[in-house]
Amino acid sequence: MTAAAVMLSPPAAEVTQELVEAALTAFGQPAAARYAEIDALARFGHEPVDEPARRWAERIATADAFPLFGTGLSASTYPALLWNGARLDAIVPDVHWAPLLAALAAADPADVSGLERVARALAAAETVRQGAAGLLSADALPVAWPTLSTMAAATAAHLGSGCGGDGLARVLDLAVSLTALTPGETRSAASGLWAGHGAASGWLAARLPSEAVTPMAGSVAHTLSAAAGHRADSERKHGVSVADVLTRLR
Repeated sequence: MTAAAVMLSPPAAEVTQELVEAALTAFGQPAAARYAEIDALARFGHEPVDEPARRWAERIATADAFPLFGTGLSASTYPALLWNGARLDAIVPDVHWAPLLAALAAADPADVSGLERVARALAAAETVRQGAAGLLSADALPVAWPTLSTMAAATAAHLGSGCGGDGLARVLDLAVSLTALTPGETRSAASGLWAGHGAASGWLAARLPSEAVTPMAGSVAHTLSAAAGHRADSERKHGVSVADVLTRLR
């Protein structure tokens, strides 16, 4: 089948809504504050900072902003999340760094219940990541890791900020438009700037007001389909006609 014959999923608001409902169900469940992950951040944050990372930190540093772990410096939230994610990826790659960073950046530092809310937001983020991954076939999954990371981070930032579940569908549809796909054959679950990009773009998707930008409704299914290079598996769940199959095989 030629590249021209590949048929992608159209926008599907019901797919985004299914992810939202699953996320809000997870967010509504009790969750213990994830001190182990916070401790890991603190531990890795005190690893020696190499010279290129140090120079990068010094270029973006500003006063009274989000910390650049292990440097004593801080920066505006977006570049700080990029920097911290890249640093954590270099030390211990993990797909959970992006939503954790985004949730911490979005949370109210003065809220005494903030860590408990962050924990529930992270559970919701993982539900979205797994649900979105389930729409893709196994052979297409690696290219979509940055997309899944951004969606998880956006969920964590939106719910971790204390704003509730209103607007999460818009946030997810916007988040997938801010993602990056990975070219080439060498891919992994966490690589390079993926955690930083996922954290920063997910946080941005959660922060942009609705009057500032309106994403294409239902774009989650279409973007995941583009990442996979085939229709999303959700269409097989909800039914695909014989005509659809024959058209795809032309």
